[in-house]
Amino acid sequence: MKRAFTQTDWTEVLRNGKSIYNFAELMRISKLPVLSMRRAIQRLLRKGLLLKLRKELYANPFVAPSLEEIVGVLYPPSYISLESGLLMHGISEQAPHLLTCVSMNKTKTFRTALGEIAYFHVKRELFFGYEITDRFPLAWPEKAALDFVYIQRMNGLTPALDEWNWRNLDVDRMYSLATSYPKTVRNHMKKFIPPPS
Repeated sequence: MKRAFTQTDWTEVLRNGKSIYNFAELMRISKLPVLSMRRAIQRLLRKGLLLKLRKELYANPFVAPSLEEIVGVLYPPSYISLESGLLMHGISEQAPHLLTCVSMNKTKTFRTALGEIAYFHVKRELFFGYEITDRFPLAWPEKAALDFVYIQRMNGLTPALDEWNWRNLDVDRMYSLATSYPKTVRNHMKKFIPPPS
């Protein structure tokens, strides 16, 4: 008869495990059938041995990832941009109350056990200009700036850029990237910093 997978077993696995697991991985580890696995997960969540990120995706509290590290796993493909990207690159000092990201998926906000992440939709042609840094996808400074202006204008808002630290932006690069955006985005940037001659 097969031995039950106990809480001690789970603790051992998670202490030596990775930071994020999906439902299928947990099933493979425990060899439990689906219904038993669902019940086991509910117990693990109640005891704080797993943290729920979204349906069938969980963080391991023993080696918990940062909120930034779950961005690309939670709602792929996506990258950190907009207010959060501007803050990380020292362009803006305005700290958003949640982590802001860009995705080709529809706009959506996730409230996870680690914090809140908002994803804003952009067209496929605008999904570029980022790199994996410190284990998470982050927009280039100039791309975060353009994404911010673009999303603000898409929402009918006039972005205020007066307090930005423009020295942390490569203006040549920004206007080169801006050719992919609607003319309204480039025109808005020109009000604050002229394009290179």
